[in-house]
Order: sequence, then structure tokens, then C-alpha cells
Amino acid sequence: MIRDHIKDELYFKDYIEQQEKRIEKFQLKLDENEVAENRIFAVKEKIEALKFQILIAGYSSGERVDILESQYREIASNMSDFWDMDSSYSDVLWMVSIGIMLEIDEVTFGMLKNLVLQGEQRDFLLSYLLHSRDRDVDFEDDHFSHEEPYMFLKEVIGVSKDSAVINLKTYLNEKWYQGNADSGWFDIHNEKEKLYYGYWSFESGAIAKIMGLDDINLKEVPFYPYDLVHYKN
Repeated sequence: MIRDHIKDELYFKDYIEQQEKRIEKFQLKLDENEVAENRIFAVKEKIEALKFQILIAGYSSGERVDILESQYREIASNMSDFWDMDSSYSDVLWMVSIGIMLEIDEVTFGMLKNLVLQGEQRDFLLSYLLHSRDRDVDFEDDHFSHEEPYMFLKEVIGVSKDSAVINLKTYLNEKWYQGNADSGWFDIHNEKEKLYYGYWSFESGAIAKIMGLDDINLKEVPFYPYDLVHYKN
């Protein structure tokens, strides 16, 4: 059953096929040595970005989470080669959050943790997420490398479970999308080209899972990845 109702199932099917064809095209050029040496890294980086967008589009379309988990593992295994905290904060945040919801294995999660900790950015939210899997990761520093919209999440993490659900609903309804107005994907569903792969606040799901929130009242709230939160329940 489709999870993101901004577009229909046919749209996501076409989107995924379009991106898979782009990957095939780029990979063929790499295999046949048709890419200039100074462009090889950029092309490989683009392939990984497309794979991640396909993963999210798959979730949006209603794909089974166990199938998405195998795609996730492949993407995670290549992250350290092509992603960094300075250029891909939201992508790293989403990957860590999805990993928590999938209860991904320690080796894979360790690769994500190392990617975050090797960066120079101090970030409360990512440290909090990592701490849920590794108690040696300190999250006492309350600095947010990206204050909007994420700083509001302290009103979720630092309160009772009942209040956390209320505040998380506020975050999803009033803060998350609006607070990402400067993101490249903001309002991308309005473009004529097939660029949209879904809007999901994966960090909200990860926090709900970590805190053990009773999130039934969040199930139909826009942007909340309910099926991911409950995949291993």
C-alpha cells in the first residue's frame, strides 16, 4: 500500500525506473572508460545519491521494508567513500535514523558512526541517535549544527513520553517541512520533471523508537515513517 499520498503508485514506479536507467547509463560509461578521470568520483557519487533516492521512493511507494533493508545495506557500505558531514548532513541524518529503525547490525551501524564522528561538526541530534546504540558516544553537548528545524526536537527528547508524543506531532505538523525551506528537495513535488521521491522525517521515527513512544496517534501524521518504526516490533 502506498505510503506517500502526494503522488500515486504509477508516479513512483516511473520515478524508480527512470533513476535505475540513469544508474545503468552512468555505470556503463564507467565500465567502458568513457568518463574523464577528473569526473569519475563525481559520477560514482551521483550513482550513490540516486540509489538513496530510489530507496526513499521505494518506501514512499509502499515497498516491503525487508526489501528496502537490503538496499540500505548496500548504500551504507559505500557511504564512507562518497558522503561527508559537511555536504550531506540531512542524508547522513536520514541514514543513521533509518539504521536505528531497521535495527541494523553493529558492523553496518559502526560505519555510519565512524562517518559522523570523523567529521568536525558537533551535533546534539546525531550524537543522541548514535548514543542509543553506543553508550560511549557523548550527547551532553547541546549544540545543533543545523538549528532549524531540529532544535525543537529537544522538546521531544527531554520530556515525558506522553509530552514527547504531543511535541513530536507538533514538530511534524508545524516545524519539520517548513524548517527545511532551504533544502534542495523543498517543494520538489511541484516540479514538472520526476524529481520527487517522498517527504519523510526519518529522525522523528528514530527518536520515537529509541524512546519507546506509543505512536499510534502519529500513524497518519504527514512525514512520519510509521512502518519503519514498527518493522522489527
